[in-house]
Amino acid sequence: MKLRNFLYINTKILDDYVAAIDGYIYDEEQQKTSSKKQKSGDVKGGVPILQASGVVQDETAQEIQRSVKISDAAKFDKVFSYLSKDDELKYYEFLSDNEFRDLGRDDFIEVLVTPRFSKMKEISDSVKRFGQLAQTIQGLTNQQVLDSEAEATITSISALGELTPNKEISCVFNFEDNQFPMVAYLDEQYFKGTQDRFVGQFYMLCKIQKKILKGQNIKLDEIFEDIKSLPLNRAQRRNMPKNIDNPDIIRDVIHGPAMVVIPIAVYQ
Repeated sequence: MKLRNFLYINTKILDDYVAAIDGYIYDEEQQKTSSKKQKSGDVKGGVPILQASGVVQDETAQEIQRSVKISDAAKFDKVFSYLSKDDELKYYEFLSDNEFRDLGRDDFIEVLVTPRFSKMKEISDSVKRFGQLAQTIQGLTNQQVLDSEAEATITSISALGELTPNKEISCVFNFEDNQFPMVAYLDEQYFKGTQDRFVGQFYMLCKIQKKILKGQNIKLDEIFEDIKSLPLNRAQRRNMPKNIDNPDIIRDVIHGPAMVVIPIAVYQ
């Protein structure tokens, strides 16, 4: 059994997979433990002609019943062991063209990768932290650090993260050679600890959702995605701006060959 330190683990997916494997799911189980205690003592007795000595033993039994919570790590280990049967789960530190070609939708893989959040999130978070630092300095020194224009800019950029079509966090996982990047969308509720721990190399167990072939691309955190999907007629489309992509500073395009994956867990 491998011991893992989880930074992200999707418990909803784990519960679904454990239910499929066992036919049911439960969060707690009852355990019974029993123990026996023995007490010994010498005893002497008899008539003057005959004397005898011996040992008297007193044995008591104790039973303890307790409710034990099934941990997320235990559920992960069950799913990982199930996927590893018959060597069906493949592990990669790099991908070759042939290996990428052979991978298909719904395949499970374990990879060693380095994650990064989308450019929009990184810029939005950085500006937000700078704004909080400026407020702290102003509170300590009683001196104005930012003028009204700078504060308005910080507020506007910080709000960019709220404009994405979904509330999941876009993340790109790269192999060491930066080939065949993997795009994933992380649910904030499944992070174990703070997101600033997502620095360095990690293992990820994931399921392939889609392959992005050479010549194709995927755009992250498109803030105009809802506008593009509006049911407009030909005249309305003609009057729309030709370029309604993200501004250059937050434009984040992943070019194929690449993959979109569903992350089950990220760990060390």
